[in-house]
Amino acid sequence: MRRRVLELTLLAYPRAVRRRDGDHLLGLALELADTHGVAREAFGLLRGGMAERRRHGRTRRAVAAVVAATALVLAALTWTATAQGGRVEEDVFSCAGDCPDIPAEVESRVGDGWTCTEHRGPPVTWRCTRD
Repeated sequence: MRRRVLELTLLAYPRAVRRRDGDHLLGLALELADTHGVAREAFGLLRGGMAERRRHGRTRRAVAAVVAATALVLAALTWTATAQGGRVEEDVFSCAGDCPDIPAEVESRVGDGWTCTEHRGPPVTWRCTRD
């Protein structure tokens, strides 16, 4: 999904730039999205694409491309937010061996209103979510 959103935002760039630098821009955006988030990188690509089109004197087409790409990004982000089903927070705890602190932490989360499920197997894993 991240890759598709960033590929769509690359459409803000002129075709010649996408052919020449598209793979590099996409790879860099995917790498930076891990630390900065997809939304930030998507808007950065949109901004860069519009600036590049403005440099080439294609402002009308640039505005149309950026509006279309922005609409697609916002639709994708809205879809991913709704696909979460209202889950606001999620934490996962794993324990391979004797870990007395983790079950205590899980119990604390349950006491605070979290819903935790335990998955047995090496390692034992707890998945806690809060609406």
